[in-house]
Amino acid sequence: MGMIDINEALNLVLRNLPERRTEILRFDTALGCVLAEDLIATSNLPPFRRSAKDGYAVRASDVQKVPVELKIVGESRAGDKSAGLVHKGEAIAIMTGAVVPEGADAIQMIEYTERSADGSRVTIKASVKPGEDIAPIGADVKLGKIAIEAGRMIGPVEIAVMASFGYRSVKVWRKPSVAILATGNELVGVDETPAEMQIRNSNTYSISSQLRLMGWKAAHLGIARDEIRDLRRKIKLGLKKDVLIITGGVSMGKYDLVKDVFRDLGLEVLFSKVAMKPGKPTVFARFGDKLIFGLPGNPVSSFMAFENFVRPALEKLAGQDKPGLFKIRGELQRELKQNPGRTSFLPAWATWSEDKWRIEPLKWKGSPDIFRFSRANAAIIFPADCDRLKSEEIVECVLFPDFFVRRR
Repeated sequence: MGMIDINEALNLVLRNLPERRTEILRFDTALGCVLAEDLIATSNLPPFRRSAKDGYAVRASDVQKVPVELKIVGESRAGDKSAGLVHKGEAIAIMTGAVVPEGADAIQMIEYTERSADGSRVTIKASVKPGEDIAPIGADVKLGKIAIEAGRMIGPVEIAVMASFGYRSVKVWRKPSVAILATGNELVGVDETPAEMQIRNSNTYSISSQLRLMGWKAAHLGIARDEIRDLRRKIKLGLKKDVLIITGGVSMGKYDLVKDVFRDLGLEVLFSKVAMKPGKPTVFARFGDKLIFGLPGNPVSSFMAFENFVRPALEKLAGQDKPGLFKIRGELQRELKQNPGRTSFLPAWATWSEDKWRIEPLKWKGSPDIFRFSRANAAIIFPADCDRLKSEEIVECVLFPDFFVRRR
């Protein structure tokens, strides 16, 4: 099986996803899920004429010539019933969110008023137009109309809308279950002291963190040694989940046995090499409705392979129509060169300055250099058929998942 283009690889992944499934969740536990049905407004919102400001409910015709003094005949507070009727020459004190009394057709905000010492009268210092600062019945959404459309990602505001209309449970696209398995005799746990020629397992934690930023939890299957029996047992355990992510053991070395176990278990391997750098020895396979991703053992390669293939697959299965990381185009701040043939992802720092994105390449020593890579908030996409990107050229860049919380 030869090396394939990165876009072809992604299309293979997205074309081979199993059918999406839905589930019912309590509305306040559905944060980060994608709605699988339209939610219909169960009432008008607002259900009454609502004041948008603190001030006075007036008849607009009474306050066209200002200043003018009006008699205060009541008060309307949020949560109370209407405070009566406004006649000519009268006003009712009103709070934000309160019912607008009958007879009033405008609100004058409190900043343009002055109340008399005895509290019985108010001077209106600026005129208002009919309807000013009044939200009519159903101004936000009318009874029976769509309040939140299917396909919307549920955030805090959507949760508030659900609560407003009494939706205690909602149908969402189910997030597939995920397991992570690290492989390699050279790996030891984080709490262990590596012997000579050993390293601590970092990929499991990097991948798990990438998943958590997406709102996913994963089962950790530990470290499988470079031995067929151990690999087979742990991979079979991982296949109980919807998606199995394996890191390490997928290249061409003598003891990279993962692909041998794949064949032994009857997994259908759709690709095993991708024309990308870092991340060339990336494997994608299926086992019925189960998805298996074999990511390189190199930490930077594993990170980029996850973002290019695992993230889009999971997001698509969870109902997102435009899966994958956010991409931008910006001005390159320094010339870059490469040997063409593979799409490269180079660490960069992206900033918005003077009405454009500026992309600053970072110096690093290649894919094993996780330390300098950790200083990036983005990656420049260096096309496979290109050997040079000029300074000030407009280039495409992918923003990392924690882009908006990173600071220099």
